[in-house]
Amino acid sequence: MRGQISLEFLLLFLGMIIVILIATVYPGIFGLKKTVEISSMSLAYAAVSKMKQNIELVASGDVGTTRIVYIKCPPGTWSVNNNILYFNRSGDINYNITANCGIHINLNGNTTIKNLEIIRATIVKVSQNTVNITIST
Repeated sequence: MRGQISLEFLLLFLGMIIVILIATVYPGIFGLKKTVEISSMSLAYAAVSKMKQNIELVASGDVGTTRIVYIKCPPGTWSVNNNILYFNRSGDINYNITANCGIHINLNGNTTIKNLEIIRATIVKVSQNTVNITIST
């Protein structure tokens, strides 16, 4: 009888393995959506921060100063209200990120980004208190 295990122990052992699998796999699958949401928001925050930093850099220069910036951008929509830069996303993942700049901003070009991609933003200081941004994909 050496080396044999009882049927009760085998069922208890298999039941414990099933409980461990369910306890670790189930939250992992549904936790993936949260991880994707957090990653997307983090990338959007970095994109808005980089855009604001470059706007402020161009704003400190002379009229006619131009800067071309490449930004890794998640899906979403860029918009502007006077000197406030917005990036928002609606749908399966919703968030709204804003940045307050020290100069008036005009936004042109393709402001809706459909996929995760690198966008090209051309920032030009057109007058003492206005900066134009043209976004292209």
